[in-house]
Amino acid sequence: MTALDDLTALLAPFPGASSVTDSMKQTALTGSQIPDSLGVWPGQAGYQTTYDIYFAATNLLGFLQAQPVVRQSSSEGTSVAVDAPDWSGVAAYYRSMSPILQATSAGPLQKVLIPDGPHVARADMSGRWNDVNVDTDLG
Repeated sequence: MTALDDLTALLAPFPGASSVTDSMKQTALTGSQIPDSLGVWPGQAGYQTTYDIYFAATNLLGFLQAQPVVRQSSSEGTSVAVDAPDWSGVAAYYRSMSPILQATSAGPLQKVLIPDGPHVARADMSGRWNDVNVDTDLG
């Protein structure tokens, strides 16, 4: 089974899955390449193409969420009601299975303490003092 087939199978149970084109899936897969089983990174010599299909599926969830869902329909005594999937639950599952998202789940910002030393000059960057240029640019 190819990565495209695996991705198609992940998306198949959801409304609007048939409207996701192979081109959209391939673009999502291309952006989800991970190091292969030998630790070779994408773009390096000897790399065996390896995808994080859960990351690719996560990138396509927004498109699926934008698709209309039939809520209720009836015809000649037969009635059908379809509710939209629990998209936050699906996204949480895909995030939990994705090696890329697990590796980046530490949070977007982390405080890094810079030790004092002779190479560090403290400067008030608040702009309260106009007599000293404290810009960080080199121009």
